[in-house]
Amino acid sequence: MTTPSLITLSDPSSYVTESYKLLRTNLNFKNINNKYQVMLMTSAGKEEGKSTTICNLAITFAQSDKRVLLIDADLRRPQVSAIFDINKRKKGLSNMLADAMPLDTLINKIDSLDKLEILPAGTKPVSPTELLNSEAFETLITQCREEYDVILIDTPPVLSFADASIIAKVTDGVLLVVASNETKRAMVVEAKKNLDKVGAAIIGVILTKVKFKKNANYYRYDYEKGKTQ
Repeated sequence: MTTPSLITLSDPSSYVTESYKLLRTNLNFKNINNKYQVMLMTSAGKEEGKSTTICNLAITFAQSDKRVLLIDADLRRPQVSAIFDINKRKKGLSNMLADAMPLDTLINKIDSLDKLEILPAGTKPVSPTELLNSEAFETLITQCREEYDVILIDTPPVLSFADASIIAKVTDGVLLVVASNETKRAMVVEAKKNLDKVGAAIIGVILTKVKFKKNANYYRYDYEKGKTQ
């Protein structure tokens, strides 16, 4: 089932979908020699659109024939399962880290995308910070590097909890989501400072909730014909 948030599946020719594809292209351009294989996505505050963004980005990577693992490491307020219509009671990351469950028993696959696999947040009611700061989590990321081309990790807002800063230590780069006309400049600056403290490599900033006029013109590149339209 496709939920409204997954516009890259529900409306593949939309302007928003093209924007996600452009984001993928820009990341591929920066990702020479697979420098950024493991990427974390966070935001300064809540409800800035990071989970919707990372889910659609994961889809576009999978559509480009990359083997992708999407990990929901927002154990406090997980959204990935709801976006992909996965049963929220399914076991996932927290169960794996707390009970040493094998990764392949917790993976969820998407019918229309054989290259995309999802590790949901899980159901174990334990301390997220302790789990994510564990040797088991580091081992998981090391294992996944051998099996996947791209690993995307959704995390809580960096100013609300330490989780994103902890996870950043074992990733290659961070994507910071900023909501247009909502996120205060001071919050963005503070979020960057928090990530800088742990030596996180900020790959770029993604602007969400941008308002477009319905009749706005834009250029789309036709790859087959080699011209703009």
